[in-house]
Amino acid sequence: MDKLIDNPVLTEPFPFGKPLHREAMRKLSMPEKVRIVVELQKIAAPILRARGENPFVWQIEEKQQP
Repeated sequence: MDKLIDNPVLTEPFPFGKPLHREAMRKLSMPEKVRIVVELQKIAAPILRARGENPFVWQIEEKQQP
């Protein structure tokens, strides 16, 4: 257990911080932001179903990039 506590990856704060993450998210295109939201909906859906809720996951077409 001591090895886990001494691991700097687990104890140090995220090296880039929230401002840089938010800046990167701002620079994404709207379709990419929507794709991320849909992925988060897919992750949350089983949890919400287990709570007895009926989540709605958006259905979007995935465009193939050339």
